[in-house]
Amino acid sequence: MSNARPDQLRLLAPDQEADALAVVHDLLTGDTKGVPRYLAEDIAAVRTQSMLTAVKIPGAGGVQLDALAAWPLGDGPHPLIVLPAGLDQSGWKMYSGAIIRLLMRRYAVVAYTERGLADSGGELTVAGPEDVEDGAAVIDWALAHPQMKVDADKVGMAGLSYGSGISQLVANRHPAVKAVVALSAWADLGEALYDNHTPHIQAAEALASISERPSAELLKVLDDFRNNTNIEGVLEYAKPRSPAQVPAGEQRAVPTFFTTYWHETIFPQNQLLEYFTRYPGPKRLDIAVGDHGAVEIPGALLGVYTRTTEAAYDWFDHYLRGVDNGIDKDGAVHTESMYSFTMSTAPDLESWSNPLRRYYFQAPNSESADGTLTTERPQTSTQRIRVGDQHVDAVSALITDGFLERLLMPRRQKLADLDRGVAAVWTTPRPFLTPHHIAGIPEVSLTVTPATESATVIAYLLDFNPFTGNLRIITHAAASVQNQQPDHPTDLTFPLKATDYRIPIGHKLAVIIGTKDLLYLYDESDTGNTITLTNAPDTAYVDIPIVP
Repeated sequence: MSNARPDQLRLLAPDQEADALAVVHDLLTGDTKGVPRYLAEDIAAVRTQSMLTAVKIPGAGGVQLDALAAWPLGDGPHPLIVLPAGLDQSGWKMYSGAIIRLLMRRYAVVAYTERGLADSGGELTVAGPEDVEDGAAVIDWALAHPQMKVDADKVGMAGLSYGSGISQLVANRHPAVKAVVALSAWADLGEALYDNHTPHIQAAEALASISERPSAELLKVLDDFRNNTNIEGVLEYAKPRSPAQVPAGEQRAVPTFFTTYWHETIFPQNQLLEYFTRYPGPKRLDIAVGDHGAVEIPGALLGVYTRTTEAAYDWFDHYLRGVDNGIDKDGAVHTESMYSFTMSTAPDLESWSNPLRRYYFQAPNSESADGTLTTERPQTSTQRIRVGDQHVDAVSALITDGFLERLLMPRRQKLADLDRGVAAVWTTPRPFLTPHHIAGIPEVSLTVTPATESATVIAYLLDFNPFTGNLRIITHAAASVQNQQPDHPTDLTFPLKATDYRIPIGHKLAVIIGTKDLLYLYDESDTGNTITLTNAPDTAYVDIPIVP
């Protein structure tokens, strides 16, 4: 087992990590202790028909990268799949199941751990130029070893989380790469961490905690981010680490399969969706219920069937082997609806999205502390909330809530428990009498007047069940303003995270505006200050892509 600290981001739970180590041990030694019987049988077959060896591969500057090289016995050449590790202290071992499945499909495989992580040398640079050079060096290492019998014209890269971004960046540099699978992917790291001028502090801290050996440059960037200073420098650091920032004329149109989640908390999905729309090569997108890695990890770890890992293997079969398996013909966009798990396909994101319906923010009346969401233009009004004292949140913990959502155990909060002094609330006046479907990117507009020079507001769109009083998160986003003087009104219009949500009969929609969420940077000195929200017809509304 690894010596991960309690505060470290872990894609694998301790029992999953133990499974990965047992599978790898069986692959290398034939010892089946701790391995499920069905998998032990597959491993035994793989061991008789493949060569597997733990290796150290020299990367940029001679840094030694911990890796596994495996390839089928018999005649070649074999297509090669390179697997850079995700953000977990198990390193490349998290791909134990995928290695088995790829060998069974007669691929050669090199899985490796990036510099600064687990048993590899060097310092963590978060997909810096050194990491891109390392990925290219791993490919060249495999091509230079004739015993692996690698087909130099049929190289693919696949990665989960951290490995997804590195796979895209290496593919853009190395001409041998002909197909990419980017699972739980990022496209624009700067936007993922600093969307709507708001530091996504939990994601940044998660990235920082994964390694005991961060580079000095990374430590400086993280310190600036925590203090919300030199943000220009932070974004400049993120730029070369972002596939979406590659100039159009320098981008290779490598066939790429992307996945993400509706409640993705590490690399929120809007930045990926924008990049997907303009990506020039053959492409496929899968958006699922849950959070980072929720669908892919069981397949990558134990080789069990999951929708996205099976699509990944088919993607490689088509674009590396030329197999006519239909993966390029069944729609570019595949979405899984919450919480029905209904699958839909579309040729593009524009076709997937529903038409927008505008709901205005109607101020509370004498009978209720809550306002209403109305399709009729309201009279202008104002209401004031205090800063601080979080009473609603998007998630209670990174990744964990998403896994529970896939088990139909989403986080629930009570509307009655909200302190209206720190949260503004609006609901639709009547329950929906028919099921409604939200699909697309909602947008919130409101006028914010902070009592100080700056303010952050978090907008939540929620499903409200009047019968139980429970709220269930649909989507959210944060936005910040920075003024030259206090009491200055600022019009804010910003998108919420893309969503695909089915509202049951008898439920309502709720919009809540708060000022504090664990996902985002918060200055405790702001606690007790106030923010005035102006409900004007032209500047206070939420546009929701919704149809019956």
